[in-house]
Formats: sequence, structure tokens, C-alpha cells
Amino acid sequence: MLEIFMNHFPKSTRILALVVAVWCFLVTNGTAKPTISKVSVNTQKELITLDAELMDAFNEKIREAIGSGVAMTFTYEIEFRKQAAVFGDEVVSRNKVTHTVQYDTLKKVYQFTSQGKNVNRKESTKSMERYQQLMLTLKDIPVAHVFKLDPEEKYYVQVKAEMEAEGLWFPFNYLLFFVPFNEFKTSWTQSTPITIKMDPAFGVEASQKKSKPAIPAKGVADGIRSFNQ
Repeated sequence: MLEIFMNHFPKSTRILALVVAVWCFLVTNGTAKPTISKVSVNTQKELITLDAELMDAFNEKIREAIGSGVAMTFTYEIEFRKQAAVFGDEVVSRNKVTHTVQYDTLKKVYQFTSQGKNVNRKESTKSMERYQQLMLTLKDIPVAHVFKLDPEEKYYVQVKAEMEAEGLWFPFNYLLFFVPFNEFKTSWTQSTPITIKMDPAFGVEASQKKSKPAIPAKGVADGIRSFNQ
């Protein structure tokens, strides 16, 4: 059946498809699959924040493409959820953070940007190791406000990532990296469950809902503790 289907295409297309299939098989069976690791949840003032790392996301072909000026983006999908025993876990908040790097071949510098909800960061570096660290690391990413949380409930964060290159399309996205970008996706990785503990001296102030986020009063952060269980 597959042979009959392929015969409808020109010979050059069939050869290209075969080469791509072989390359994809060799690469995807010989390299580690990208994964999210070291997911942790912290508190900063009245914010719940996320730390995480993306592992095994770079190979030599991707580094070469970036070095030639191709803009590369890692998109991190983040969900902060409340555990539920019966009807399924509830999504409290979502955030999408994009990490993009592009090499300026004239200035010989890597331009890194990070954008998302309450996230806006730029950095320039000449170090390959530094830009990779920036692309692979989520640090202090806001995911929720403490005043929205119930101290009696358990919560967790889950993260997944996807990679894409700007300005590339079939077959160049295959031939350049030997693996299709729509297959460069990680599965969801969860943090361990957490609970939020309020110091009575600051609990009311920290948990009051505000119409607009404001700088919390001094001492509120000391009344909020989170811990992995």
C-alpha cells in the first residue's frame, strides 16, 4: 500500500522522503530525547515562581545553524494547578515563556530574549556556553499570586517545551537538523506537590486579593513559606 502511494510522487520526491526518513531514524534513535528536569516552586514576596531546566536540547547541527544566523526559539508552556480528588485538577494560571537566540554574524554576538507574562529580558553574549544556559533555564518565572491560593489545598506546576526555527520550512527544516521540529516536543514534567503556609501576622495582608498587583509591605515575604512534599 505504501509503495503504491509513493509511486504517485516524482522520483526525486520519493528519494528525498527516503533520505529524510533514514536520517530521522538514525538521529532519533541515537540521541537523547529533550526533557524538562529540576522543576521547583518557590515564593518571592507575593508571587509563586518556577525554576526548571531543559535537558538534551542542543546538538551539533542546531549549534551550527544558530552560528550561521538562524533564529531559534524554545517555547515553554507552564501551568499552575490545584490538586483535586474527584473532578480533575484545576488550572489556576498559565504562562507561556519564549526563549529566543539569534547570532549577529557582523558583531559576533548572540542576542538572547525571554518574553512571557511578567517576563521581559534581554542579554547579549559572545559565549556559546552562556547562550545555551540562558535558552535552557527557567529561573524565577512568575506563575501565580499567593492571595489566590488556599492554604488547605495542594498545588503543583507542570512544564513542557517545544523548539522551532524562524524562517525554515519543509524540506529545509528536515535537511538542516535531520529531525522535524514538530517532533521536538517534551512531555509535561510536574513539580512535587506544595502547600502554602501563612504566618498569622501577615496572612491576612498576604492573602487579600488586590485589583492590581502592588509591592507588598515589608515583612510579608517572611510570612509565606512553601515546601515540597
